[in-house]
Amino acid sequence: MGRVIGILLVLSVAVGLALLMRFNDGNVALLWPPYRVDVSMNLVLLALFALFALLHLILLALSNAVDLPQRVRQYRDRRSRDAAIAGLRDGLIAYNEGRYGRAERLLQPALNQPDLAGAAALIGARAAHRLREPERVERWLESAGAEKPTANAALMCRAEMAVEDQRPADALSAVDRLHSRGARHIQALRLALRAHEQSGNWQAVLQAVRQLDKREALHPSAVRGLTIRALRELVAQRGDDSHALRELLASLTAAERDIDEVVEAVARALDRAGQGEQAATLISGILDKRLAERLVPVYASLAALDARKRLRSIESWRQRHGDRAAFTIAAGRLCAAEGLWGKAEEFFRLAEAQAPSRETRALLAHLYEQLGRHKEALHYWRLAAIDGMNEPLSERPQSPLMADGNASPPVPPDTPDSA
Repeated sequence: MGRVIGILLVLSVAVGLALLMRFNDGNVALLWPPYRVDVSMNLVLLALFALFALLHLILLALSNAVDLPQRVRQYRDRRSRDAAIAGLRDGLIAYNEGRYGRAERLLQPALNQPDLAGAAALIGARAAHRLREPERVERWLESAGAEKPTANAALMCRAEMAVEDQRPADALSAVDRLHSRGARHIQALRLALRAHEQSGNWQAVLQAVRQLDKREALHPSAVRGLTIRALRELVAQRGDDSHALRELLASLTAAERDIDEVVEAVARALDRAGQGEQAATLISGILDKRLAERLVPVYASLAALDARKRLRSIESWRQRHGDRAAFTIAAGRLCAAEGLWGKAEEFFRLAEAQAPSRETRALLAHLYEQLGRHKEALHYWRLAAIDGMNEPLSERPQSPLMADGNASPPVPPDTPDSA
């Protein structure tokens, strides 16, 4: 539509000029003594128009001649940029294809473009890292770090590579430099977590897990697993130092103190440190609120408490949480430790009926060996062996019937006490 309107305007102007020239009877006299030249007005107008057009063409040609070097430079820059973009694209494709050496070669043209050099250097660093070329990796990372838009990305890349290469100190150094610039990335915190884990700094691991959990940056199962591992290591580092163990326990959050594996590790450590009463209080606080089967045998093994008191507590939890194998096994062990052979057999048989397992059958076999009932003992040993065929049998303890495992029960009389 615009083209049609333009053509109509040109035709209108042409018609107007034709009409003007047709009715224009004027003359122009040129005097150059002793000469005189008379020229029609129309011819003068045409000559002026032609002169203007000629001057315009001459000036345009001169302008193009002057601008020619700049236009050549612009053309070369466009070609160079097109080649750089193509190299960056093809290099990224080659990197993802696993052709790392080719990727590095293709990325070279992009280094000549300031706005592409950083991105190309990051890809080149990762390609060189895949090829295990640390010197080239360092050169690429220095190039990326020199570009302001990719400086933080270069530090992240450096930290990731250090973690992959099991160099936690270098990874943490890169993360610290990133944080010093005010960049607080969740991925940087994840990398710091892995680096602390590699270096064995379990207190820092615990702090990182807490921060990531607060930001919901880790799956709950991962948070639980890392928390358990870190706290187990921290408990092991404190050994039998009861004061350090109490300080560690006081520093835990409510959610961490409610994890069964953590409570188990702390309780066993407190028991080894001679703080069995505190360990019992810790476990009782959990079992009074909810069922925690893995804590039942730990409580039963606390030799600092009277066996009858432990037995009463277990019976109380058994009534509260239901008749489960963990309670009956623990009660059976305590009864055996007190020489209550009939009750021990009753609990072990109940546990075997509730959840047949290698443990319950081995306990019954040991009990019958102690009672001199060898035929029944052999029967349960065979059942225990069948249960353990698909997994290695753990080393048999000196006395599996004892709750604390410190001594063997006395040899019973011919007729077991059923009290």
